[in-house]
Amino acid sequence: MGYTTALLGGLAALIADAGLAVYRPDGIYTEADTIIVTFTVMPDEPDGAVCLTAYPVEDTGLTDVTTGIQIRMRSGRDPRQLDDLADGIRDLLHNRQGEVLGGVHVAVIWRQSQALMGQDVHGRQEISANYYARATRPSPHLYE
Repeated sequence: MGYTTALLGGLAALIADAGLAVYRPDGIYTEADTIIVTFTVMPDEPDGAVCLTAYPVEDTGLTDVTTGIQIRMRSGRDPRQLDDLADGIRDLLHNRQGEVLGGVHVAVIWRQSQALMGQDVHGRQEISANYYARATRPSPHLYE
């Protein structure tokens, strides 16, 4: 398993363990799952979703990296539900230190920014938050 897959899988499990959403590694969800965690693509259903996408922010000549994680969140038509979800994720992650997510050592993770995206075509509210994770990413061409 690669670095990005491991990091996002660990983050999805952390969000699920906190009771904020349901994460099923096989990607098969049931109708009872009202808020789900997905990767890269926001699904059409259910109304509640947390979509994780990683992107590089800083790669050094060492094993320390900063990886950006876009956390796109959607709820039903009541914006308060979305605010509660975004607040729950912020409380779970912001300034979390010394965590191992999916086998990836994360020194610290913090919320860098957040913005309301408005409504999707079905009238559901969306927010995009960007979190930065200072992590260790070994590679055969880097110095430790």
